[in-house]
Amino acid sequence: MKILDTLGKSKKAIGGVIAIIVLVIAIFFAGVHYASGSNNDKITSTTIKNQLTEINELALYSYDYSKVGKFSNKLSFNGWKIPLTQKTFIITYDGSIKAGIDLKQAKISIDNEQLNITLPAAKILSHEIDENSIEVYDESSNIFNQISINDYKSFATKEKKKNEKEAISNGILEKSKTKAEQTLTTYLQAIPEIKDYYKLNITIENTKTDE
Repeated sequence: MKILDTLGKSKKAIGGVIAIIVLVIAIFFAGVHYASGSNNDKITSTTIKNQLTEINELALYSYDYSKVGKFSNKLSFNGWKIPLTQKTFIITYDGSIKAGIDLKQAKISIDNEQLNITLPAAKILSHEIDENSIEVYDESSNIFNQISINDYKSFATKEKKKNEKEAISNGILEKSKTKAEQTLTTYLQAIPEIKDYYKLNITIENTKTDE
């Protein structure tokens, strides 16, 4: 059966910069440039902080996947599985995980000719399962233990956590951290009032992972 042939396989992609977000950044920094004029005193930590807050979240990488998952459950009593009460189903589905930086938490300071920007660790910003991609196969239940909507919800929650862990193992957070530093450095240094008067220091906190 085709579905069994694809069991356990996945289609993964860790993509590049989200073009729309980068375009917003470019427009923003261009705006800062024209608003500041030739007087570098107008470039302040408050100005940069406010603009970064308006951008909100910088989504940098996406991790797209196709999965097959199996749900299985039996009724139990005092820790013993009750025979003939098993319910199962197999689901195929597609999902997309986006990771990046929350710019609202940026810390910015100017110390003489040093422009210091500290950003929070990269994190997963969104995770969506395409409802139109969901296919259910081989449903099996009995009158004592019927499949319910809660079974599908709990299964989806567990699958999401598993796929997020896989995306992190494949480097989505580290790649987002690297790309965030490159992107912000490129556009900040394109502003003469920053490039000509300040040394830019961007620090991104390390991600804490739960084992």
